[in-house]
Amino acid sequence: MNGIRVMTKYKKTNSSFNYLYLLGIVGLLMQSSWAETNSYTPEYLKGYIHAIIDELLPEEEVTYGINSKMATITILNKSLSFQEEEKLKERINKTNLFSNVIVTYQNYSPSTATTADAIVSRPATAVDELLPNGVIYDAPIADQKWPKFLVGYQKHFRNNYGTDIFKLSFGENLALFRSKSQYWTYEVGIQAGLFGIMDFSSKPSRLINSDYFVGLGFSLMYNDKWQNLFQLSHQSSHLGDEFLISKPAYLNKRINLSYETLKWYTAYKFEMFRPYLGIGYLIDKDPSYLKSLTCEIGLDYISKTKFFWDKTNFVFGIHSFFWQENRFNPTINVSTGLQLDTPVWKGRSIRLLLDYGHGPSQQGQLYVKKENYVGLSISISS
Repeated sequence: MNGIRVMTKYKKTNSSFNYLYLLGIVGLLMQSSWAETNSYTPEYLKGYIHAIIDELLPEEEVTYGINSKMATITILNKSLSFQEEEKLKERINKTNLFSNVIVTYQNYSPSTATTADAIVSRPATAVDELLPNGVIYDAPIADQKWPKFLVGYQKHFRNNYGTDIFKLSFGENLALFRSKSQYWTYEVGIQAGLFGIMDFSSKPSRLINSDYFVGLGFSLMYNDKWQNLFQLSHQSSHLGDEFLISKPAYLNKRINLSYETLKWYTAYKFEMFRPYLGIGYLIDKDPSYLKSLTCEIGLDYISKTKFFWDKTNFVFGIHSFFWQENRFNPTINVSTGLQLDTPVWKGRSIRLLLDYGHGPSQQGQLYVKKENYVGLSISISS
């Protein structure tokens, strides 16, 4: 029994020793890590900055320097949008190597950047990319017919084809090739989408309409602010079988709505605001009597302040669509809510929006109907 007691006491002492030994090892590792982090040379830190600038801003002419762990980056001959500037700062801050990051423009003063270390100049270079991330023409926030992945609910105050409407779309804007220089960016891409609405107020629920869209686009952007998209697209519209069965009178009213459209979109980014204009002309129309001219105007707003893990912005958009066939009576859509930027889908955002719509319907051959609704939607968009 005495031997057993002695052995037990020895095991407890050994366990305490092992515990203190492990704490000592952890302390040494932490001290070593701290010393290593604080012993990086200016050349090492500049290498990090250089790599990040090459990744995010390869086409910009940049100078940068380090002083007391503070990084100063100067963009020459132009300015970044606040979204680009925030992305650059966020990317550098993620390294945890710098106490502060300052971005300045054009009028470069060495005293604002560094006095201890030499200033490094990184010249602008042209960049060509195959299948790049995102697109250079931003998706309008409130445009209900822009290709995107979306699910939503709409409460309609006019019972033209239902009061409780489920809205869905499957679509994407894909850049195939992009060429970037210091001032100009050129891009060739494709757009495709399926837009559908279903009536949940009926028993059973029924598909009302689906529109199929495909387009080929050429985009160009100047100074990261003036955006343009030239597009040739096709759209065809198809009424749902259940809708036609429930409303047989539409069998005599339906048309084989199909047309191609030439469009030019142009937009300009003023910090948080982005007004835009779109002009379209229908060609190869079925039926042939359709009027050809369309016009779209709108405004997007994205807040400068981020919240919810510094990844979420408040957004607001208003979009108006005018078609000569409807005597240019406007279809007005307003959307507001939250936008979450995520690295999972590079160049794309998740939007949770409250929607309002009023005016002639944009649901294919139901364009003669008037809509008035409020709704909620969640989407993934470029």
